[in-house]
Order: sequence, then structure tokens, then C-alpha cells
Amino acid sequence: MKKLLVLPIIALAFASCETDVTDKVRTDAYNSASAVSISGAITDVDTMGAYVDLRLSNPYLDNGAFTGIEGASVTLFDGDSTLGTLTEVSSGRYENLDFLSTPGHSYRVEVVVPSTYGEASGTWESTLDRCNEPFTLIAPLFPILEGDSVYYDFRVDDTVNYQDADSAFYSPYQFFNDPAGAGNAYWVKSYSTTKIYAPNGLMGPFEPQETEISLASSINIYNDEQFIEGPQIGRLNFIGPPYTVYRDTLINFVFETRTISMDLFDYLTIMTNNVNSGGLFAVPYSPQIGNIRRQDDTTVFGLGYFYATSVRFDSVTMFHPF
Repeated sequence: MKKLLVLPIIALAFASCETDVTDKVRTDAYNSASAVSISGAITDVDTMGAYVDLRLSNPYLDNGAFTGIEGASVTLFDGDSTLGTLTEVSSGRYENLDFLSTPGHSYRVEVVVPSTYGEASGTWESTLDRCNEPFTLIAPLFPILEGDSVYYDFRVDDTVNYQDADSAFYSPYQFFNDPAGAGNAYWVKSYSTTKIYAPNGLMGPFEPQETEISLASSINIYNDEQFIEGPQIGRLNFIGPPYTVYRDTLINFVFETRTISMDLFDYLTIMTNNVNSGGLFAVPYSPQIGNIRRQDDTTVFGLGYFYATSVRFDSVTMFHPF
């Protein structure tokens, strides 16, 4: 039976001659407890390297910041071979820029938590996580003008040509080869910045000025069951609905794509379903069990996930066609 280690922090006793209706729906989850959280990755980016965030989670329904676990020993392994240790750079944050992932290799971490952390102390470990091969880019990321230069504008209740409109609709696309064999998955984060070149109205300045405004970022996950597996050309619309691009602006998108194992894909899928469960009275959350466990009792799980990844960055700039 899988267990999640919880650490009692404080016990509260209540005495009352009346019974609160909420007592009837309380469960063991509503207690004052924390759990060990180990999250991080080994990447192939020399400015990222390998990193681990080591925390004690909050008691259930507590919205405060996680407590960093300090003074721990974090050792990184490539299979059964020891690569070395990570250095604590801030409270609960451990890094080493010298450790870079290699596709085809599997990695894990071993964490020794000091005895000062009570039941959280001892040796924790992650299971091996494989660094998958990145996809091969067929062509640079490119924008597609939606609507073939014509779109329906509900503001004027009529079809509008782009050359007569102040805005256009674009979507970024990418063609690539998925590595041979099933089991490849991707974690894609998009960063977008608007560059405004128009003068600032009647108040000036009267020469075009460039101002960068960061737009909201998004994260999506995909596996190769959602497109053609193996050495085939796939087309993936990374962001869904078209973006509106105004005549006096440019929108620059940067996509950070990380390869992930199918185990991590399943973990993130459960996390997504839990976050978007439909509100307070929706179906209860699914068990969120990562690859963190006690070394002396592998049926006791912590929170978080340590994974191996190959990272690539692609970008595209979209602008009004006329």
C-alpha cells in the first residue's frame, strides 16, 4: 500500500458542548501536518545545470510559504554512477551548473535531511528518470495568418480585409520529427513580449519608441500519442487560439521545450486534472504521487518529482501583414 509521509506539527484539542456541522465532513487530510517536497531536474543547459528545491510543505489548507530544508546533502547519480553533490545556494535551493544531462541516460538524486527536521530526517531518493531524445526541427517556428487575410469582425458585423483593419490573427506553428518509438513527451512553456513602435499619441514622443511589455506565459504538455510517432513530420500548434497582432506592434514568442518521460507526463496530467477539478465541491483530487520516497521504506512517498530533460529554445515574431 502506498503511503505519503506526513509530519505532525501541532495537535489541537477542541472541547464543546455543541457539534459543528463541519465535524461531520472532516477527514484525516484536514490535520496540521507537513510533508517532504523534493523537486528539480538535470538539464543540458549550461546556465541551468542540475537543481533541487527541498522543502517542507504546509499543513493542509495553509497558504503560507513552504519552509526550505537547510543543511541537507544532495547527491546526483547517472544510473549507478555518482556524479557528485549539489551546493546549497539559498534556503532549500541546491544547484550545480557542471552537471548536464545526456539523452538516453537516466538520473536520480539522493537527499540526506538533517536530524533537526525530526520525522523528515533521513535519506530520501528519487527513482531513475530518463532523459529522452529531443525532436529534430524540420523548419524554423513560423506564424500562420488565420482567415486567409479576411476575418469576421463582430464589432462592425461584417467581413473585414486585413489591409483595412488595425489587427490581424496569427498562430505560431512548428514542423518537426518525433524520435523513433513511443514514449516521448514534451513540456512547453511560451514566453511572449509585445514591442510597441508607435509614437505615444499627441503628447509625443513623435518618433517611434520601442517599449517591451511581457504578456502572460503558458505551459502545455504533449506526448507522441497526440501526433504521429517515430520519424515523421508532425505539426503542433503550441498555444491554441490565434493571437491578435495590432498594426503598430510586434509580438515575439519564445518557446522553451523540455523533453519529459512518460512517468512525468502522467504525473503532470494528474496535477492538471487536480488543479482544474471544477471547484470546491468537485470530485476529490486524485493521489498526487511523484518519484520521491524514503530509502529505508520505499512505500513511504514524499512530494515532488526529480526529472531529466533536454531543453531547446525557439522563437518567432508576429506582425500585422499590411
